[in-house]
Amino acid sequence: MFIFTRKLNRKGLAVIFVVAGLVVCGVIALVGGLKSSSNYGLAETEADRIAFIKSFGWEIEDEEPEVSEVTIPREFDEVYLNYNLIQKAQGLDLWDYIGCKVKRYTYKISNYPTGEKGVCLTLLVYNGYVIGGDVKSPRIDGFMHGFQYMG
Repeated sequence: MFIFTRKLNRKGLAVIFVVAGLVVCGVIALVGGLKSSSNYGLAETEADRIAFIKSFGWEIEDEEPEVSEVTIPREFDEVYLNYNLIQKAQGLDLWDYIGCKVKRYTYKISNYPTGEKGVCLTLLVYNGYVIGGDVKSPRIDGFMHGFQYMG
């Protein structure tokens, strides 16, 4: 059996701390990156959000959006499981954000193809990025689908 020993000087100790710090920073960056692994686009400002909405062909009414904060639940019930299917169909996944508080912006659409009034588009925004959302009718027998313009 061989035992290797080495006396550690200040320079060696400094190198160990720098390497350990880089490893910790890498892990933090990786974990932080997972939270933004499935997002559509930038939504930090109102202009960003409007540009995002228009990129799908939607026009919105000239009024302030309804803004609220929601928490993505840690356990999805049937409603959230079905809602997440809509998100997955458009390349997003709310599982990446369980337990996170997100902003919900709701806009009224003025050009829905059927001419129906009151149709809304909802954006879910986390750290300045769209992570989910939908287009829906306010009617009880209404519809809900992803961002894609259906006209």
